[in-house]
Amino acid sequence: MGKMDKCLAVVKDNLLVVTTLLGVAVGFAIGFGVRATNPTEDELMWLGMIGELYLRMLKMMIVPLIIASVIAGTATMDPKSNGKISMVCIAYLIFTNFLGALTGCIMAVIIRPGVGLSNSGSNRQLDTVPMETQDIFADLLRNLFPDNLIQATFQQTQTKYNIETVLKNMTMNGTVIPRQFKEISGKYIGSAGSSNILGLIVGSMLFGVATGAVREAGMPFGAFFTSATDVIMQILKWIIRSTPFGVASLIAKTIAGTDNIQEDFRRLGVYAATVIVSLLIVSLLLVPIAYSLLTRKQPFSFLFSIVNVMMIGFATSSSAISIPESLKALEDVNRIDRRVTRFVVPLSATLGRCGSSIYIAATCVFLMQLTETDTDAGKIILVCVLTTCSSLAIPSVTGASLVTVIILLTALGLPAETATLLFTLEWLLDRLRTLTNLIVQALGSVGTYRACRSALPYQPRPSVTLSDGYQGPLSRQHSGVTASGLPKEVPDEMKFGTENNAYNEITTKI
Repeated sequence: MGKMDKCLAVVKDNLLVVTTLLGVAVGFAIGFGVRATNPTEDELMWLGMIGELYLRMLKMMIVPLIIASVIAGTATMDPKSNGKISMVCIAYLIFTNFLGALTGCIMAVIIRPGVGLSNSGSNRQLDTVPMETQDIFADLLRNLFPDNLIQATFQQTQTKYNIETVLKNMTMNGTVIPRQFKEISGKYIGSAGSSNILGLIVGSMLFGVATGAVREAGMPFGAFFTSATDVIMQILKWIIRSTPFGVASLIAKTIAGTDNIQEDFRRLGVYAATVIVSLLIVSLLLVPIAYSLLTRKQPFSFLFSIVNVMMIGFATSSSAISIPESLKALEDVNRIDRRVTRFVVPLSATLGRCGSSIYIAATCVFLMQLTETDTDAGKIILVCVLTTCSSLAIPSVTGASLVTVIILLTALGLPAETATLLFTLEWLLDRLRTLTNLIVQALGSVGTYRACRSALPYQPRPSVTLSDGYQGPLSRQHSGVTASGLPKEVPDEMKFGTENNAYNEITTKI
């Protein structure tokens, strides 16, 4: 086979990745071209219509996929395995969130993007009162245990406030000026129009564990959700084929609807560079090093395997919407046990916020420098701790990290209005931190599998068939099969939980 044939074979094998990258380039080109014509709101709507429909189709399948995959995955494991995977995954997510916050703080202290910058030029006003920190964590606990699983598919619990407008006098340069302030007069438990992914994961995990506990009686229940997962994944494969068109449409609309790009970068270029450099350090330095230490393999093939996941994340600014493609990349390309990915990937998309932690911490330090607030070691540690804790409660929606910044400013005693300066570059930084979130989340699946595979009962891949006509990885031609139809030797990439005694007994008999 010549070099040209090899290149064509590589392009054919990675056709979706290549076309998605092409879609990104086309989206930027169309966006800047349309932007020069000063498009109206209606024109922007139609420009992004293909992308909007693409998002709606993906969102339609996320909740069914999470419920079916978590139940099917946990039903095949014992409670000990489930507990170990849960603990390892949660510990990893908390650690990486803290690492992100620490990286953001260190880079902001070194580069000092807020020194010498004037806090002016943004006329945007906050029209709501930011949530109190204690209410955020109270809502997190409430959403862990939803009182109605059906309602959790489209709503999550959120504390609401009764707001009153109060007129107060302020003295400026000896002149008394009346100003309106919004204050909280009361609170109540309400709901927000967003799926309670965390509650659905916990509820589905309980159903899965119970299914495995009742053994034979739960087999039909588990088989249903296993079948449902395969059906949903097939539908998602059809939808994913339209990714290049959806990505191009979404990026084109974003670029075409953005005002004063050059002015925004002129004023906030150093701040944006601080955040971007911090994201690159974690994504392209720390993650590859960690992957090499975990697997003893070079990390670039791993990063390339999740390129399509990152393209979807860049276009949609959401980790949750990238869940289907993440499952496909981790299971089919990286050969990670689906019993691990079907639980770890949704949980990571809900709690894994390394990139967001970088952004939040760096932004808080930037605004402290901007307002000439002392950034001593105590304040930096406080920012890291608050960011790590708050990151666990960030919903998987666009712009949620900026809302968290406003909340932390209140906790740090800074005026929340200083954050209005950040809205101008939110469209870009939101997408870039989503990429880091996805890369770190993917590494979490690899690390969790490596740490827990010894606790997993042996289970061959569902797609593997040892019939005479099968020509896959376990065929006679590839790995050798005995006369009875059993494999002589199972390749490493096909072993799920091979360190346990059950597998050793099987291989010994063979």
